[in-house]
Amino acid sequence: MGSIAKLPPDAVLNAAKKVTSMSLLLPGLAAGLSYAAYADDLAASAWPWRIGLFVTLACLLAPFIIYTKARQTNALWACGAIAAIGIFAVYYFFGVFSYFYYFMFAPMPHLVSWLGFFGGVTLTVYWMIMIGRGVRHTIRSTSFVETAFIDDGDVISYRIQTGMRAFERLNKERLPFPKIYLYVVYGIAPFYLILNRLFSENFGQTGVLLFLAILGMPVSLWFAGLLVRICLVMIVLPLKIERERHRRVVVVE
Repeated sequence: MGSIAKLPPDAVLNAAKKVTSMSLLLPGLAAGLSYAAYADDLAASAWPWRIGLFVTLACLLAPFIIYTKARQTNALWACGAIAAIGIFAVYYFFGVFSYFYYFMFAPMPHLVSWLGFFGGVTLTVYWMIMIGRGVRHTIRSTSFVETAFIDDGDVISYRIQTGMRAFERLNKERLPFPKIYLYVVYGIAPFYLILNRLFSENFGQTGVLLFLAILGMPVSLWFAGLLVRICLVMIVLPLKIERERHRRVVVVE
């Protein structure tokens, strides 16, 4: 059976359809809650819901813009870019809306606000860098590329589920100190929120937002790490392989 026979009808379109609901639901929900909380109830700022509306429209339209550039190609990088948009939509809800907006717009002492905001930024950047190092180590130092990317004649084929399983197996073995980093990140993240509960005089008014922030940071870190993995494995890596081997990397069934 040749490589063409194994190509799905249009993997890029299928990917765009799959992320549509996620791209619309969570950023849209964040926009609505931002309006209710920060513009209406707290009268703090209209920027959260405006940004949320923009993110909703961007996450909804971007997959289909990518599709117009890569339709009928089954290109892995295009499927990866669309998947990354869907993951970013989830990250926006838990990370930006739930956590960062809380420290930017909710009433609290300025010291706590700055600690929470910059502490969250530092923690997120650090976590993404560490995840990126682990992913690059798996790509360079294991058999992942040979296992997941198959030379199929005219194209390099990649099965998403098979590739994900291979990556999980090899990455768990090679990621440097994963449990230590996990415990540190998940342990430190709520620290900034405890500070606010101790020092804020308006805890009762912003209790729901505080709960979302406590939940949001650890969950957002997980999705931030997943976003890094998708970008490196499904976008950067296939584009690099295409440049080196002068053949397209495509999704196959």
